[in-house]
Amino acid sequence: RRLPYSEPPVPAEAPVVAAVQVGGGTGGGGITATNAAEVRTNSARVPPGTTFQAQYLLTQPRPIASGGSRISIDAFDVNGVAIFSPLGDAAGAAVWQNGFLSVNVISPSGDYGSNLDYPYMTVTMTVPATTPIGSTFPLGLVSASYIGPTGPLTLTDPKPGTLTIGGSVSIHNVTPGGGTWPAGTVVKFEGTGFSPLTKLTAKMRMSPITYVSSTELHFTLLDVTTMDMVGLTAQNPDESQVTYFSYLRGGLLTPPSRPLLRHTDPVFQAQTHGVAQFSVPALAAGQFAAIAIQNPTPGPVVVTFQVQSTGATTTFTLPFGGRIVDEISSLVGSALNAGDSVTVTSTSGVQILGLLGDETQGTVEPFLPVF
Repeated sequence: RRLPYSEPPVPAEAPVVAAVQVGGGTGGGGITATNAAEVRTNSARVPPGTTFQAQYLLTQPRPIASGGSRISIDAFDVNGVAIFSPLGDAAGAAVWQNGFLSVNVISPSGDYGSNLDYPYMTVTMTVPATTPIGSTFPLGLVSASYIGPTGPLTLTDPKPGTLTIGGSVSIHNVTPGGGTWPAGTVVKFEGTGFSPLTKLTAKMRMSPITYVSSTELHFTLLDVTTMDMVGLTAQNPDESQVTYFSYLRGGLLTPPSRPLLRHTDPVFQAQTHGVAQFSVPALAAGQFAAIAIQNPTPGPVVVTFQVQSTGATTTFTLPFGGRIVDEISSLVGSALNAGDSVTVTSTSGVQILGLLGDETQGTVEPFLPVF
């Protein structure tokens, strides 16, 4: 398994540039670009009121430096968005509103999209309990705009996946779903429709599963394992089955103060850091700068924010999976001016991300601090 890098190269922020469009299921439309790649979206079948995961894969590796995509989420609740890159340096921000999910991504090394062993993006959502059995929903992309090392990247989605409401089994979450864990760690597998006859398979060494209830299974890791992007498949005797790629779905310590951040999912790098430096940018009315931090390590960590001009500090203790997301001024407890510098330190490596929000436009862009 891949191990997260604790000492990556200093990243350079890549701009998000609108390049070309891809229509869900239409084959991409007649625009000539430097590169082209085909997207394959999974199909899924889950009962009403349960969770499914839309998984987006490239059929050929195409390194991506920046860009974004948009998908229709209908009336589904978004539980979390994950993106994956071989070096673990890709990061993003996902905003859901008005029936759509917009995901903006940056990858300083341009390795996002360069590996075919797993999806470049997953979106985990919950189906309303009132959805009739037999209903179907398309899972393809609505639009996408990306920039690769040699220019604009065209994505086509000729065979979008389909979500069908039915079957007997679903997967909701895996805990721990991220980070590196020793042999002997007990992993909790949550979902619906489990029975003592449910089979669980994954490409890692694990103990036989323990049936706990119809919503929970356990197994034990037999080796040191990095849990990010582990593909797990649950199958029932009626041949209903579903596949889920694990990721760390953090829990907020407190709700963000900004309304837009309450329906934004920060998409963290797999890489972890103990120190980061943020410089407050000049902001127009309705705009804000925020910091998001998540703890992927087994034990609690203490995170400290220090304003360099005044020396003022605030601290937070994050348990495993704990997350804080808020405007920088709210995190440090005082108003800040453009150019002010805030240093973040942690007693152990954590995932750190900057977010630039615009309440008027309803957009959030990711950026990386100086590590």
